[in-house]
Amino acid sequence: MTSTTPAASTKGTDVPTLLTNARRELDAIAFRVPNAPMAVAAALTSLGALALRLVTAAEPLASSIGGEKQAELRALIGRVKDRASSKPRPDLAYEHLLVLLRQTQELLRRLEQAHGIEPRRIQAASASRRHAAHHAVQPVGESRSAPALQAVGPPAPLPSLGSAVTLRLLTAKPSSARVQDCLRRGKDHYPVDGEMTEQLLTVAPFLRDAVAINDAFAIRAVALLAGQLGSTQFIDLGCGLPTSPTLYETAAAVLPRGSEIAVAYVDHDPIVMAHAATLLTAPRPHRTAHVHADLAQPDSILTDPDLRGALDLSRPVAVLAHAVLHEVPDRLAYPAISALTGRLAPGSALSITHPTAALHPGSMKRVGDLYTESIGPIALRSPHELGRFFDGWRLLAPGLVEIAHWHGVTGTAYPPGSSAAFAAIAVKP
Repeated sequence: MTSTTPAASTKGTDVPTLLTNARRELDAIAFRVPNAPMAVAAALTSLGALALRLVTAAEPLASSIGGEKQAELRALIGRVKDRASSKPRPDLAYEHLLVLLRQTQELLRRLEQAHGIEPRRIQAASASRRHAAHHAVQPVGESRSAPALQAVGPPAPLPSLGSAVTLRLLTAKPSSARVQDCLRRGKDHYPVDGEMTEQLLTVAPFLRDAVAINDAFAIRAVALLAGQLGSTQFIDLGCGLPTSPTLYETAAAVLPRGSEIAVAYVDHDPIVMAHAATLLTAPRPHRTAHVHADLAQPDSILTDPDLRGALDLSRPVAVLAHAVLHEVPDRLAYPAISALTGRLAPGSALSITHPTAALHPGSMKRVGDLYTESIGPIALRSPHELGRFFDGWRLLAPGLVEIAHWHGVTGTAYPPGSSAAFAAIAVKP
């Protein structure tokens, strides 16, 4: 290991020594994580304490640099601090541990780079552990020498999933949420997601802009629903990895002061729900539910105790299905939306964005083929097929249109022809 003069110092602390010790401790925790479902609380206590020590060491560094790097480091410090200080729901504790480990690894890597320290891996005592390290799953952007989530020993189940689904299985192939994060240039994805994103951008270079346009519509839609319709209750189907501003923040910005907001975040991806449970929780007296459920099984969503505790279904609810329905086949998608919205009170709203092959037909067909091969089948529905989701509802102006044509969504920020989806918002009579 070599060291140079630190880029910033922490008063009363030998930062290189702190980081060297942190590297050893984090390596040891990473080796234990696959067996952590049997001892999640202990692993979280150790990792949380280490993460907060690194936050203390990182804060002076963040004050000493400027520009975009400072903003990125401060954002990472905030994420680590929030997660390390929060208490996860018991059924999401293991996923919470995995995400905190990944974030702490990234924070330590940045500190080591800033202080000129070359990390040294702690060698495993046994050949089997060294073999497992060779097949480790590593987040994108992490150096080869940084510790990884090790798959040591027999596969360890994630209890909250109700089956022996392992971390290795969760990250063995791309996920739509992590690919979206990669297209946003986020940090919460793995190499397999980065490879998938590169393939997608090769056949459809406009996809980064298309995702940004979809995100802009989501903000515009929530602002419209809250500001013009007075919506205070939301169900976010396929919520995906958190983005900023959050749904709650957008609604709170336009609703009258003192309005109580209730949001139910729904997703079938356990890693997404681990993020949501930590980062997507509105302050009291507002109410937040985190529902680990599949859109194709609407009964499991509306009967979820968390959702029923947060939302009053006798009053209007705004349902958001942004960039999610294309992953559900016709035989399930139409009945699911009908079942969900059929139980909602009059005055409820439905907002949908949906990728389509009607725009960029050749490129989007190749996108569909790549998704089908790597993630799962998708349906790039036509505008006519999308209209079926709104049967019996009153469409708000400008109706079902290309997403870029929604007022206030794109402006001049994106080149013409960047969008790849249609969008609409409707109200239940």
